[in-house]
Amino acid sequence: MTTEPFLLDEDITAQPEHVAPRSRWADLPVHLTLLIIGLAIATPIIISFFISFTPLRELVSRANPSILPDTWTFDNYEKAWNATPFGRFVLNSFIQTGIITAAQVLFSILAGYAFAMFEFKFKNALFAILIGSLIVPFELTFIPNFLLISDLGWANTYAGLTVPFLASAFGVFMMRQFFLSIPRDLYDAAKIDGASDWKYLWAVMTPLSKGAISAFTIFAFLSAWNQYLWPLIITNEENMRTAQIGIRFFLVNQERATDWGAIMAGAVIVMIPTLLVFIVAQKQLVKGIAASGLKG
Repeated sequence: MTTEPFLLDEDITAQPEHVAPRSRWADLPVHLTLLIIGLAIATPIIISFFISFTPLRELVSRANPSILPDTWTFDNYEKAWNATPFGRFVLNSFIQTGIITAAQVLFSILAGYAFAMFEFKFKNALFAILIGSLIVPFELTFIPNFLLISDLGWANTYAGLTVPFLASAFGVFMMRQFFLSIPRDLYDAAKIDGASDWKYLWAVMTPLSKGAISAFTIFAFLSAWNQYLWPLIITNEENMRTAQIGIRFFLVNQERATDWGAIMAGAVIVMIPTLLVFIVAQKQLVKGIAASGLKG
C-alpha cells in the first residue's frame, strides 16, 4: 500500500515574496514640506516673543530692525499688565472659555449618544441639518445672534459671551462617529444586566470615549479662547472685555508711537494657555482624531 503526501491547495511553507526595503529618503519631500509649513506658522510667534522683550526706544530708533533685541527687558510685560485691567481681561477669557468648553463637551456627548444609539422620528433629517450647519459661516448668523442677545439684555454679560456657543455641531458629529464604533453588543449586555440608557452612557460609553472626548475638549477650548469678533461686538464695557480684545486698547505712549513691545507682551500672555494646552495634550489630540473616525 502506497501513501501519497497530503497536498494543500497552497504550499503553506512558501516564503513571502521579497519586499524591497523602503528607502530612508522616501519621506524626505514630505518632511521638508511639513518643516517649511511649520516654520511659516511659527515665525510670527517667534518674532512676537523677541519683540516682547525689546525696549520701546530700541524699537523706535532702529534704522535696521532685527529680530533679537540688543537689550532684554521685562518692562513690556509689566506695562501690558498695568496699562489696562489686563488681569480682569484674562479672567473674563478663562470664564468664557470654561463655560463654553464644558457646555459643548456635555451637549456633544448627549446629542452624539442620541444620534448613535436611538431611533426616533426625523432622525436622519435632523442629522443632515446638523451636518449642513457646519458649512454655514458664523458671519451669516452674526447679526441675528447680536439682535437676539441685545433684545434679551445680555450685552456685556457672561451669558451674552457664551450662550450662542454652548452647543457645537462639530462636537455632536465627532462624538456620534466614535459612539458608532463601539460594539452594539456592549449595549445589549448592559440592558440585560438592567442598566438604564443614562447609566450605560456614563458608566460604559464615556470611559471608552476618553480619547475622543479629550480631543474635542481641546478643540472647544482653543476655539473659545481665540474668539475675537463676537466679544468685540457684544462687550463695550471695560470690565467685560476678554484678553484678546483688551490688547487692542493698549494706550499709545506720549510720543504717539505705538508701544509694540507692550502689545507683543500682551499677545504672548494670551498665547501661553493655548501653547500649554497643545504641548500637554498633543498626543491625546492625535489619538482622539484617529479614534473618532475623522482621519482621512
